[in-house]
Amino acid sequence: MSASRPDYGVWRRTSPFAVVFFLGATIKAVAGSYLQLAASFGAIAYLTRFDFLSRGSWPWAILLVVLAIVAAALLRYWFFRFKLEEDRILIRQGFVKRTALDLPFDRVQGINVERSLVDRILGLVTVRLDTAGTATAEGRLPAVNTELADWLRTRVDRGRRGKRASGGEGRRERPLGEEDAGTEDLARLQEGASTPATGEVLVRLTNRDMLRIGLADRKALVLAGALAALAQAAEPFEEAILGVLDGLQTAVADLGTLSQATAVILVALAGLLLLFLAVIIGAFLRHHDFTLWRQGTAFRSQGGLLTQKEVVVEAAKIQQLKLSQNLVLRWFGRYRLEALPAGAMPVPGGENPGNLEIAENLTVPLLDGSAAEQMRRQMFGTEAPRLTLLPASPDFMRVSPYYVRALVLRSVAVPVLGGAVFTLAQWGPAAIASAPFAAWCFLWLALSGLIGLQSWRRCGYLHDEEGLASRRGLLGSRVDAFLFRKVQDVTVKRSPLQRRTGLATLEVQLSSGVVTVPYIARDTAAKLRDYILYRVESSPSPWH
Repeated sequence: MSASRPDYGVWRRTSPFAVVFFLGATIKAVAGSYLQLAASFGAIAYLTRFDFLSRGSWPWAILLVVLAIVAAALLRYWFFRFKLEEDRILIRQGFVKRTALDLPFDRVQGINVERSLVDRILGLVTVRLDTAGTATAEGRLPAVNTELADWLRTRVDRGRRGKRASGGEGRRERPLGEEDAGTEDLARLQEGASTPATGEVLVRLTNRDMLRIGLADRKALVLAGALAALAQAAEPFEEAILGVLDGLQTAVADLGTLSQATAVILVALAGLLLLFLAVIIGAFLRHHDFTLWRQGTAFRSQGGLLTQKEVVVEAAKIQQLKLSQNLVLRWFGRYRLEALPAGAMPVPGGENPGNLEIAENLTVPLLDGSAAEQMRRQMFGTEAPRLTLLPASPDFMRVSPYYVRALVLRSVAVPVLGGAVFTLAQWGPAAIASAPFAAWCFLWLALSGLIGLQSWRRCGYLHDEEGLASRRGLLGSRVDAFLFRKVQDVTVKRSPLQRRTGLATLEVQLSSGVVTVPYIARDTAAKLRDYILYRVESSPSPWH
């Protein structure tokens, strides 16, 4: 597919259908803080003694909120403009707070493509420009035509090939198989193809895998909490809900005791089934036909049912690999892998102000141990060959047993002291020496001891001449692995307990986050710090 060059130096808007994108972004931003908004409106209503429900004002309030959201989306679209130059792209956006992004093409490491159901109907794509530097130097172009997206990808690929030809990248930046990525994938994505035209497929998920992802997803608990919060806003429908509940109570009361217990159990099981059905449907929507493949120096993932999302991460940009396994995934014998690029710092909330995006992780939601090790070898290349991501590996070295004592002290102090203050305030000094308070302290101490012992058993580290892997966990496990030359800073920290026992905590700062190795010998931590800094200074390859 040939991509024609667009006109340079012309400020342009995206498609008018980008209003749908901005509308969704505005709704997501409002929904992310709806609890704070509800609390604010509730406080105003209480202070002003204004009853929205009895005065019939809640329909007007809802209408006002909807109009405000639509107006904000229209204004965001109208003030969003971009301009292409020969060597860069400029983006201007915002109507209250104006922001400007000047992004040279030689800083772009990958172009991620996302296509919602509306985009696929209209032949549009949403393009995300992914850089190797800070998290704020990224932007999105919503609802642009596929020809422009294809030209951007071709331009970025050409710049990367030019850098490699001029020796701008180190010897070890490229994984095995160094053929350059083509531009056919965007056309295939537009046509609805589920596999790339070229490249080695590394992972492909089936419908059975979607079921496993849904069962292992913790969003069921989050959904239950959201439903509980929404129940607080059901006051306008209180009479109808109470009528239904009264009818159910009358029907259950007519049954015998055994039948009533059976009915309660069935209702609870039905609620759990609905929750798990919701998260399984969510897994299908996010990861349907998920495919991960390697093309040249880039790793690409594509998946989604209604919204097809493609994430591209250059091997050079990957700073850290994170392999995690919860109880359900452990039962299935599967893992979840994340490749964290530069700037992928976890930030609470939704989209950033000014539509500046956080670098997106390349996530494989389900894979087995052999596939995880293959991914490590593909992404790290020939570096750190003795590292492993598998948490059950016997090569991991455990940290000092004093780590158990630190965890117990940390988890016991607040509950016991808080319980003592509460007991003293409620029942006086005599209650402190009573059997109930002693039982509370003993039970909490025993529970903290078990948690500390299990955490110590799961904690360990492994390193060779070029990288390090850190393992942590309680019920599940998590392994973080990185290359020494990617490190930004190394610190050796010592608590009072560590100073008395000759131990220390090694804290490694990457551009994607922090990895710690707690309670190892102080000499070992100092030697690792000095060696890591030496590898950073002496490496001929760049960190990004």
